[in-house]
Amino acid sequence: MTDPPPDLARHQPALLLWATCQLPAWVRGKLDPADLVQQTLLEALRTPDAFAGRPDHEVLAYLRRALANNLVDAARKFARTRGDLSPDALAESSGRLADFLAADHTSPSERADRNERFARLAVALAGLPDAQRVAVEMRYLRGCKVTDIARALGRSEGAVSLLLHRAVTALRGLLTDPDA
Repeated sequence: MTDPPPDLARHQPALLLWATCQLPAWVRGKLDPADLVQQTLLEALRTPDAFAGRPDHEVLAYLRRALANNLVDAARKFARTRGDLSPDALAESSGRLADFLAADHTSPSERADRNERFARLAVALAGLPDAQRVAVEMRYLRGCKVTDIARALGRSEGAVSLLLHRAVTALRGLLTDPDA
């Protein structure tokens, strides 16, 4: 399998974070968010002319929309009941992330700024050690409790608290450094 061209590959961390946050818990055990991202990028490669001359924020918006469509298709495929497919059930998985992204009432420049910050967050998260990244995703993006994270990671609650503290400190440093 070939790597996506550099102009699309640059969006991979943001798409992976988006997919991780969007994927409902009942689908996570059956499908890896990285698979959804890979599928989305491969689909985008089939129409390279669609991105020619487009600004970066439009390419990312297209990729996010395509990823959302792939997410809905995956949810339909793995749904146990029709209730799993309700708009409320799918929206619940991304409620925290939606607060971070642009709302309808924001200006285009505010949406572009927010999207840029999201992309920087995704790259910073990808640079964390695995345990710290997973702990941050579970706590702040999925809303899990420290006890649940400790159980999932096979660590004590104190160890998870320390992971979270170190991760947030590292992210704060990376995200406030203008050269990062």
